[in-house]
Amino acid sequence: MRKKSLITLIMFLLSACLLFTGCDQNTTASSKAEETKAKNVVVAIYRDGAMGELDAATYNGPHFLYKMIYEGFVEDGGGGKILPQLATSWDISPDGKTYTFKLRHGVKFSDGTDFNAEAVIFNLKRWVNDDRHSILTAYKVQSMEAVDDYTVKIVFQSGAYPILTELTYPRPVRFLSPSSIKAVPGDPKGKFTKPVGTGPWMLESYKKDQEFTLIPNPYYWGEKPKVDRITFKVITDGQARVLALQSGEVDILGGDLIGKIPMESLQELKDSGKFGIYTKGTMCSHFIAFNQKVEAFQDKNVRLAMNYAIDKKSIATKLFDNLGLEAKGLYQKGVPYTTDENNYGFANDREKAKQLLDAAGYKDTNGDGIRDKNGKNLEFNFVLSTEEFPEWKSLAEFVQSEFSAVGIKVNLNILDKNGYEDATTNTKAFDLALMRTSSDSWVPHGSLLELFSIRPTSKAAVAWYDEGLYNNIVKTLNTVDEKERQKNYDQVFKFISDEALTIPIYYPITSFAVNTDKIKGFEIGVNNYAPIEWQKLDVK
Repeated sequence: MRKKSLITLIMFLLSACLLFTGCDQNTTASSKAEETKAKNVVVAIYRDGAMGELDAATYNGPHFLYKMIYEGFVEDGGGGKILPQLATSWDISPDGKTYTFKLRHGVKFSDGTDFNAEAVIFNLKRWVNDDRHSILTAYKVQSMEAVDDYTVKIVFQSGAYPILTELTYPRPVRFLSPSSIKAVPGDPKGKFTKPVGTGPWMLESYKKDQEFTLIPNPYYWGEKPKVDRITFKVITDGQARVLALQSGEVDILGGDLIGKIPMESLQELKDSGKFGIYTKGTMCSHFIAFNQKVEAFQDKNVRLAMNYAIDKKSIATKLFDNLGLEAKGLYQKGVPYTTDENNYGFANDREKAKQLLDAAGYKDTNGDGIRDKNGKNLEFNFVLSTEEFPEWKSLAEFVQSEFSAVGIKVNLNILDKNGYEDATTNTKAFDLALMRTSSDSWVPHGSLLELFSIRPTSKAAVAWYDEGLYNNIVKTLNTVDEKERQKNYDQVFKFISDEALTIPIYYPITSFAVNTDKIKGFEIGVNNYAPIEWQKLDVK
């Protein structure tokens, strides 16, 4: 009897075990089915998302992520339009100094905490009056106060006309949850812990230098995203990004600040007929900056000669197969306040370049093909990075050949992104550097300050510093009368062009390749900082 009872017990336990195992298998199968149903989009990105440093009051990490996670008072609607965002309305005093913002009610950060005037003041205190942000006219503030829970008044030091535009920028003017910051005695900025904003997206997971995933903010007040998650895969090499799209590892490739498509691959992807190809012009310019401490560049004839030496038309038409435009002035046509008369470049004229170098005293005295003066060769260190712009390698090689034809030797120095940023913004460890202007709402005002004012990190200008030019830029930014402002801009742009302070070489386009067998609703965004209409993305 005991033996029979024991057998019965064993059989019962085995049955129970099989039952629970079956449940577990069913649960796993169910989970996998749910995961399959989920609308997931994978995007290739050329760099890490820096999620551990994506503090709204800093410049760490990709621009576009700030717009996905954080929001500001207002937003750039494209075409010069400024749209309400966390502020539903605003009043500006006649002198342009006092701004009173009415805040949107019922908004929460993605951690569930309330957005209100107190949170606004908390954020403002973390960046205003900090010289690190001196390229913003809005950074100098006399006073700010929470008038009530949903009203904020800010008195700026000057009535600069771009203030409201600057408040649309990706950083540092957006708002994070105060819970993101750990208090540090004596430090008003505190310690950043995680990105928590009011925007439509929030961080789900992050593997440094590998990938990160954003999911919809459940508290978002505006248009809800249509997909369940967007995963960004870090692929630093341009050709590797193309292969990832072709293999199905990623669904979307492209975007100036996400992971550009190499020029030689764009036509290949288009010809394959397997992907949707989307292109759009930008307000960005690619140019060469001089290190003005280099003695040779202090001679205007040398700067002019180097402008005349490059066939910019061939860059656009031949090198890049008409993807983009020949550069004229530093800024593209259509940038506010630019005209053909005040913003111009120098057409290719190799003989003119040689004559100017002769006039500057640089001649090839030993027949080695390199001009020299006082025993010193006209030879320069040319710094660039190809992680953000893969086409810069072929562009730099073309320029190298053009300079060589007039007796100037340049040595290409291709750096990784961190090394490039350090060399161009901190140490100034270059003679020549391939650079880009800012785009969209940053041009011309923010871009001019960025390039032609002394930066606190390097104690030098990014492109060139001239005291008269800088003072005129500041004067222009504080000019209320539109006609007078145009006159001032005429002087600013004309000085940059006349003095050949840069070498404009190419006006790029932005491009995307999309797996349209899977993705629907893809639209290019209003600017480089909002490169894709993320909320409209959907999965078939």
